[in-house]
Amino acid sequence: MSFPIGFSLFSGLSQEAMKALHQAQERALAQFEHLEKHSLLIGQTQLNLWGHKGMTKRLHNMPDGSFLAQIGSPHGGTTLDDVQDRLHSGNFELPWDGRVVLIHIDADGKNWTMWNDWLGSIPVFHAQLGQGRVASTLEPVVVAAAGYTPDDFFMPGLVAFLINGHFISDWTLYKGMKTLLPDARAEWDENGFRSHRLWSVIPSQSRWEAGWDELVDEMYDLSHKVIADVLKAHSTWILPLSSGMDSRLIAGVAADVGANVHTYAWGAPDTIDVVYSREIAKTLGFPWKRIDLQNDYLVEYTRRWADWYGSGLHFHGMYLMNFLDRLKDEPPGPVLSGLIGDTLVGDVVSELSELHRSRQMVDQVGSDWYVFWKSDELRSLMKIAVDEAVEANAAEIQKIMDSVPGVHYQKLQFLELWGRQHLFTSYQATLLDYWRGAATPFLNRAYARFCLSLPRVILDDRHLQGEVFRRYYGRLAVIPGTYAKDPFILTGKYLVKKRVVDLLPSSLHIGMLKGFANKPLRMDIESIQTCGRKALWPLFDRMDQLSKWLDVNQLERDFQTLMRNKEDVLPLRRLQSMQTLAYRLSSN
Repeated sequence: MSFPIGFSLFSGLSQEAMKALHQAQERALAQFEHLEKHSLLIGQTQLNLWGHKGMTKRLHNMPDGSFLAQIGSPHGGTTLDDVQDRLHSGNFELPWDGRVVLIHIDADGKNWTMWNDWLGSIPVFHAQLGQGRVASTLEPVVVAAAGYTPDDFFMPGLVAFLINGHFISDWTLYKGMKTLLPDARAEWDENGFRSHRLWSVIPSQSRWEAGWDELVDEMYDLSHKVIADVLKAHSTWILPLSSGMDSRLIAGVAADVGANVHTYAWGAPDTIDVVYSREIAKTLGFPWKRIDLQNDYLVEYTRRWADWYGSGLHFHGMYLMNFLDRLKDEPPGPVLSGLIGDTLVGDVVSELSELHRSRQMVDQVGSDWYVFWKSDELRSLMKIAVDEAVEANAAEIQKIMDSVPGVHYQKLQFLELWGRQHLFTSYQATLLDYWRGAATPFLNRAYARFCLSLPRVILDDRHLQGEVFRRYYGRLAVIPGTYAKDPFILTGKYLVKKRVVDLLPSSLHIGMLKGFANKPLRMDIESIQTCGRKALWPLFDRMDQLSKWLDVNQLERDFQTLMRNKEDVLPLRRLQSMQTLAYRLSSN
């Protein structure tokens, strides 16, 4: 894929700020030697770009002297020549699906305009610095240019981060730095910054009266089309294949259309993902390989993660960096991602509905399973007052909900999409894009509009998608996985195995019974147990700084729990969120 995958854009900065900016950018990109870099001066503005070979084809000089750049991994064949003809129309909408940011810079470099995809799947950080301004897909670039310190922390942002593991709205860790909201047109000029929501995807009730068979067929047709269309773009694909539904659906369509797909899984041989992804690949006739991850990968990759992500995300994702590095000798080709597939078909609706029904004030974006520190725990943990920040966090969540048209459960879907999916889960597609290029078939507006028009009753427990698998992907519907307690289609063979498993201790769930052990992936915990404290850098190097902010004894207790137990992931998440805080307390 020959697209720019990231950028830094700035004007009016001091020499000191520009030097810090370039140093942070070089540190972040030093690990990606295969990427091309390109720098342009457009009037008063400098634009730095990086991407895969041939990315300059996605840059375009307009007849009026202004400039266009297309960032990301979009789907669709519309060219920038086509875009320039409709750019200034009052209702301009991005002509591509997938992950994309479109940048327009006028001829003198004074005015910038950006459009992003409806999920905002490529986070863009920006800040106004006196008479200057900066925007970048690399958070450390903006932090370095601004010279932010802990004195600039935005407490509601920190609290939202520690609760959810990611920020909310356009918040960051710093008062002066924001992110672009999803599905928006953003403008910078002499009057400052402003943003306008485009609402290219909105919830509706258009299919509430549709019949069951009609909806099953429509979901099948749409999902098959969006995946098949993406598969046409390249001759060879890499598919990380889990035992869940999204990568399974991509694999099923790839088999239907005869795509050349190589599938991979990571983790121990007896984990549920490895066991059943292998069965899926064998059923479809795709080559499959299990990739062993290094037990010390957290030590090797964590500093690289910090240089790249800074405090834009908690310290989670190094396992995927390790996996992608170990694909270097595998066939060339971009990687297929199932980003937001599960969310669109209703995976979180029932959990979020229960959360919002049972609590008067909701100060977390996701269900309890995705919460790092509950607000009551933060009040006990932190040595500084957090009550006002917790209340501001809850108020912002309600503000997001109130801004979304539609009924309550549809607002909750957007809360998840604009929260965890936009600000956390999208990191996976970003990593794939940096290493090989990425495709995100479910990030398609037509498919999203369909899913967001469905009645609640057929979204719970993915009822509609389950029926699609029963009718159209029967040989995959009989294979168990992480998507449900039992497969969508129960066979006699499966029921016999299940009865045998119920009579045996878990230690005997071996051979043909391996998948029934339901052993989850615990790579980060295993790496910490192998490497100890150094796997959580810079946490234990910054205890003196952290002790001024919080009770570090709790961090020690969480660490000791991790060293003894692989089952409980909550201590891991807590420590990973505190790694981010420790890094920013002393990152120079």
